[in-house]
Amino acid sequence: APAASAALWGKTHAARTLLMSESNRNDHRRKWWVELMKRALVTCLFDGAVVGGKRAKHYMAALGLSGPNVATGYDVVDNRFFADRTDVIRNSGSSREGPLAAPYFLYVGRLAPEKNVDALIQAFAAYREAGGMWNLLIVGDGPLAADLRNRAAALACSGAIRFAGHKTAAELAPYYAYAMCFVLPSVREPWGLVVNEAMAAGLPVIVSSRCGCADDLVEPGANGFLIDPENPDALGCCMQRISTMPASALDSMGARSREIIAEYSPAYFASEIHRISVT
Repeated sequence: APAASAALWGKTHAARTLLMSESNRNDHRRKWWVELMKRALVTCLFDGAVVGGKRAKHYMAALGLSGPNVATGYDVVDNRFFADRTDVIRNSGSSREGPLAAPYFLYVGRLAPEKNVDALIQAFAAYREAGGMWNLLIVGDGPLAADLRNRAAALACSGAIRFAGHKTAAELAPYYAYAMCFVLPSVREPWGLVVNEAMAAGLPVIVSSRCGCADDLVEPGANGFLIDPENPDALGCCMQRISTMPASALDSMGARSREIIAEYSPAYFASEIHRISVT
């Protein structure tokens, strides 16, 4: 049985069969007997694996593949695409308009239960009530879109919460370019590629400790913060902390984001595929 919520398939390279997966132990509820069956299949069918990061690597070891037979780098984006497009926008001198006019926290992703956007809105409301001045911009669509819009509309800070709907990768550039900080509060997330995108755009990030990328991409205090997704009060306090930092500190955090994400590139992914397939 394939790992739940993983992009999972075998690919043969020079008589070696590799498993590609971003799953980790905690991204779904797992049953011990299913894991035993999975381990038997994995060790029987695959010679090695390519995974997203540390958590996925640990999970793969539990399934019987470890050491040099497991490579990382599966979860990458085109960093240059997001870096170049956002830099062009920032350097263009064009004025911000509409929802981009005021400083804002940015969320990008599906509006689905596991993304925990409801808790983000709750935390943001507490942040504004405590005197916070930034807005919240939510980009994406999904089954909870109508409910979340209604919830936001009922809040005293409703005017500070904007929903932009679904956007393509090309359309996302202005949202990343003008954001002050990116937030991903998921309660379940195998990795979180939008964090890669935000970091390539040079943003500080607030990321749920449940996200698979948390151990690899977030250096608390250096490029962002980790939060407990089930504690909206803590998230609100974290938003307050970020929004009261001087511009120079935010710039330093954004620069560190770019330094970290530079190690997670398509070129690195290709090199890892090559290394493990000829080992």
